[in-house]
Amino acid sequence: MNAATGTNLGSELDILSREAEELTAVLRALEDEHSALVENDPERLEGAVSQKNAALDRYMATKAQREAKGLTDNITAAIANHPKLTEGQRASGIEIASSLRSTGESCKELNQRNGVLISALRDHTQRALNVVRGGESGVTLYGQQGNANQDVEGRVLGRA
Repeated sequence: MNAATGTNLGSELDILSREAEELTAVLRALEDEHSALVENDPERLEGAVSQKNAALDRYMATKAQREAKGLTDNITAAIANHPKLTEGQRASGIEIASSLRSTGESCKELNQRNGVLISALRDHTQRALNVVRGGESGVTLYGQQGNANQDVEGRVLGRA
């Protein structure tokens, strides 16, 4: 982003640039969260969730700063019509706003995908616990000789 290279875009655009950078950090954390979920890596997942929460906090703070400057609803139109910006600053601002919008959509999609994955993993874990606890009906248990015994009522196979 332009703010990272040291170019002064004006205070509104500098804030908008920082907001885009923070939202990109949220996206990276969501990607890490997804990888950790798929790879069943609890330590990595814990770190990714922590990173995501910190990035979300930073993003929300920069968004609040932008909104305090009056850039709220249609950011692109506000930048295009801003009386104090040069044409170059307007072009940079519109590019940043477009990036912010597309990154936000990517974050939304990845967050939803992670939510679906978490729900499926939670359901799978609950079914496994039900089997171990003997609460699952229709489960075939095997005797010492390896014979299936379907008449046996559920027994606790272990404690979680």
